[in-house]
Amino acid sequence: MRIILWMILPLMLLAMPAGSAAKSDPPPALGRSMANAQLFDIRGARLDIRDVKTRAVVVVFWAFWCDTWKKALPAIQELNEEKADLGCELWTVSIDGQRTGEIRPLVDAGRIRFPVLLDDETLSKALGIRRVPTVLILDRKRKVVRAFEAYPGNDAIEQAVHTVK
Repeated sequence: MRIILWMILPLMLLAMPAGSAAKSDPPPALGRSMANAQLFDIRGARLDIRDVKTRAVVVVFWAFWCDTWKKALPAIQELNEEKADLGCELWTVSIDGQRTGEIRPLVDAGRIRFPVLLDDETLSKALGIRRVPTVLILDRKRKVVRAFEAYPGNDAIEQAVHTVK
């Protein structure tokens, strides 16, 4: 029986379709528009991307339960403090809006010092976001010109923002 399994297993693996999230696949949001994006923050205020006047927007999709996001939190805080010097706006979008009870105390206590926007996964699904965190760089027309499917660090984000015309 074991010999048969060892003979069949490689054939089964060859017959399986390649995963859509392979490392060589381009990030799915690349080239898509966020020109009509409207989200609510954790306090219920509506933010409309059309009201943002900076040349670039950095959008970080994250989830409260994500350990990678928690590790990136200090860097995101730092990026938020530098956004004016970079000429960009920072939107952080939580895809787990149902967990606002866990997020709000962190915002109220000042542990999260940037706006937390909530997505019921409508926007993230429309953009094809496959994993969190995902960082998008938007140009003046609010088209995604760069996407990172992991937090790449502030240096990479700053370089990407500087390339936005």
